[in-house]
Amino acid sequence: MSKTQIPVWHKRFKQGSDAVGDLPRSGRPRTAWTDDNVQTIKGMIEGDGSLSITEIASRTGISHPIVRRIVRQDLQLTRKCAKFVPRELTEAQKWTRKTMCDDNIQFLCSQPDPDEFIRRVITGDETWVSTYETKGKLATSVWSVKGGPRPKKPRTVPGQTKCMMTLFFDCRGIILCEFLGRRERVTAEHYVVTLTKLKEAIRKKRLELWQGRNFWIHHDNASPHTADFTVRKLEEWGLKLLPHPPYSPDCAPCDFKVFPAMKKILSEQWFRNLAALQTETRRVLKDEMGASIYSDSLHEMVMHWQKCSAVNGEYFEGDDIPIDPLFQKGNSSDSDSD
Repeated sequence: MSKTQIPVWHKRFKQGSDAVGDLPRSGRPRTAWTDDNVQTIKGMIEGDGSLSITEIASRTGISHPIVRRIVRQDLQLTRKCAKFVPRELTEAQKWTRKTMCDDNIQFLCSQPDPDEFIRRVITGDETWVSTYETKGKLATSVWSVKGGPRPKKPRTVPGQTKCMMTLFFDCRGIILCEFLGRRERVTAEHYVVTLTKLKEAIRKKRLELWQGRNFWIHHDNASPHTADFTVRKLEEWGLKLLPHPPYSPDCAPCDFKVFPAMKKILSEQWFRNLAALQTETRRVLKDEMGASIYSDSLHEMVMHWQKCSAVNGEYFEGDDIPIDPLFQKGNSSDSDSD
């Protein structure tokens, strides 16, 4: 403290003041960050949620930093990008999704051992695999200097060939993996042939399930899966079917976990021909992915039923939805692969 300040503080203390900090001052009056401007910006955003900070500042004449402060601090808003969903659901479709998920949860809870029941579910689906899988947009991002050029990547690759793969698995691993010929298509008749092969594979690899017919088949609602011919065959064979909500790839273990993980490993690899592609795909499914992903995906399917029910049938991917798991994931120590 300087010598000139000592008399000033002495006088203050002598007058009875004991404050040692700066006294409050009125400062410059607010001209932009006011309640009226907060309400004006709130009304603009409610009318058009896509407005940017720059656009709001330009229309109101308020500085960019003040607009940002009002939006962030006063209105407590953050900007979020829209997420892609498989389709725009009607209210009836949302109700059907929620109802079927609720029914599946109720049925699972009625089982003596829900975890053991999930171990007896065999799920499957089809997907395309190609001789060159491109990476997604986020997977191709790289670190670059500020202001530097963005990397470029073609959307399509010439000379790319593909084939359809069918995969069935349970918590212990793969039961059936097969590939269609180049001119074959998945029809009800072809799917019944696949199910015939699946029965034989279950008999060989899961004899305890086959002998007691103590398992459930799960697949999505694609046309070959729900055709009358397929349904009649399943009833004729006495196979039990676990219902799947319509328009629900987010509740299918193949779609939300197994196939994306497989294609991520296969991405950015060139294969000479379809035979090499099929060999590598089988190796990835058996060796690189491991049995845990199959067990995890089936247990997560139950959590996805719960999330679907919690949001009343809406698509929920990427949303933070708190739920109480029905059971802890079981650990599979053994695995069998095709």
